[in-house]
Amino acid sequence: MVRLTYYFKEGCWLCDSAEEMLNGFKERYDIQIKKVAIDSDDELYEMYRFDIPVFEFKDGSTLNGRIKRNDFFRKLEENKE
Repeated sequence: MVRLTYYFKEGCWLCDSAEEMLNGFKERYDIQIKKVAIDSDDELYEMYRFDIPVFEFKDGSTLNGRIKRNDFFRKLEENKE
């Protein structure tokens, strides 16, 4: 199992692409996702508005923006429970 937080904004095409990639790995890694819309909180919006999408992993590391499939795969492997 891998737990991660996914920060996104509706209408963001990079977020849509990242979520599609995430869905492709869901079954293989039993991913537990906490989805957070950055526009639901002013502080989150200020923090992530230029970085979305953002995946935050259990170890505190993040991937953001144009996320490469190999980088995402590596982070999933590093954060398996």
